Amino acid sequence: MLALAVVVAAALGSGAGAASQAKKPVTIALFVAIQSNPVEQAIINNFQAVAKKDGAAKFVVFDSNNSVQKEIANCNDAIAAGKYDAFALKAVAGPPLMGCARKALKAGIPVVVFGNALGPNPNTEKRQIPGLSGSVIELARVNGAAVANLANLACKAKQANPCNVIYTYGPLAFDWASITRKYFTNSVKANYPSIKIIATGLNNFDPNTARTLTKSLVQSHPDVDVIASDGDLGALGVIAGLKDLGKTAGVDVLVTGGAVSKQTKPLVGKTLFGTTCLMPATEARVSALLSIRAARQLGIAKPDVEVCRDYSPTGNTPLTKLNIGKFTPEW
Repeated sequence: MLALAVVVAAALGSGAGAASQAKKPVTIALFVAIQSNPVEQAIINNFQAVAKKDGAAKFVVFDSNNSVQKEIANCNDAIAAGKYDAFALKAVAGPPLMGCARKALKAGIPVVVFGNALGPNPNTEKRQIPGLSGSVIELARVNGAAVANLANLACKAKQANPCNVIYTYGPLAFDWASITRKYFTNSVKANYPSIKIIATGLNNFDPNTARTLTKSLVQSHPDVDVIASDGDLGALGVIAGLKDLGKTAGVDVLVTGGAVSKQTKPLVGKTLFGTTCLMPATEARVSALLSIRAARQLGIAKPDVEVCRDYSPTGNTPLTKLNIGKFTPEW
């Protein structure tokens, strides 16, 4: 926590007028991608916790429900309301939401983007629109490469060559899942020739969907060695689906996940071979603090943040039984 405080302080910077403006009341529009998702709930809760601690800041949540059109409509409504001192914007998809940020900036509303990259390049944490106040990003490219790396490590542990892998993934309308899938596929092709992708399927970040999907895919492909998921919610469904089929995750089939959670950390090295870094609470706290400073027209010393790289004790390295003890899940 001390290290986090130090880096956050560095990101926030300081200004001569900071003390006098520190408690200027501000209202900030908080745009989230999928409010019903537990990761998004952790993000919202941490935004609100920062506001409560501040005492003079308020975040008003706009749920996109995984719809680009809904998020654009929410953005237009928030701009028209004329009552928001800043936007904290998590885009369902980066390029379509660029117009929202530009309209807000033109209306004199500072914008901090978080979670997903906002712009034509999904692979950078740096701001891509002139005038943005900050960019606090969890790169899907990094997650995709890490999930591929995990699948390869699981294949080696299974001593399977060729190694039959099933890949399940989240909603493709959500950029993070779509880009993760792209980079998983590209990384496997480029770096891991022993991996043979024998089937793929949509888990929709839902354990029940993943459970049903797993039973269908494994019945069709009983020779599977590893089942990789882009998120731990899907991996939990995979573990349950294997059990329904009389198979043991971690023995008969190795399972990998992503975006480590409190629920899955104890499973790593057992029924779950490994997972990847995701820090939604840190993402939210840093984004909230930067948004409040932007709303108060205060300086930000480090506006471009790649969350796991900058804050995780394990960086972007995949999480397995070898290093999971160093990492504290945030949702």
